[in-house]
Amino acid sequence: MKKALALGVVLVFCAAVGLAHGSKATEATITKVDMASKSMVVKTTDGKDMTIYWNDSTKVQGTPKEGETVHFRAMDKDGKTWASWVHVGKMEAKASAPAQPKQ
Repeated sequence: MKKALALGVVLVFCAAVGLAHGSKATEATITKVDMASKSMVVKTTDGKDMTIYWNDSTKVQGTPKEGETVHFRAMDKDGKTWASWVHVGKMEAKASAPAQPKQ
């Protein structure tokens, strides 16, 4: 019985950690930008319009401009969608290090 309880606690803990760190980046197209209020309206790939807000703690890569592709991670708080990370432009695949020849 103790093993089952311990296993249950471990599973709940793992699920909570997974939910906290499991956010995926969303891809969208910027349709409107308001730099003064640090917000932008985007259209996601499924056609949904969203208003995304950012602040000084948001990691912003690039300058948001209408028509640009944007990738972001965000969460809802106080009735707004707040970005924690924004990347403007195409995402480049990370180049892997060239294989070292065997010696």
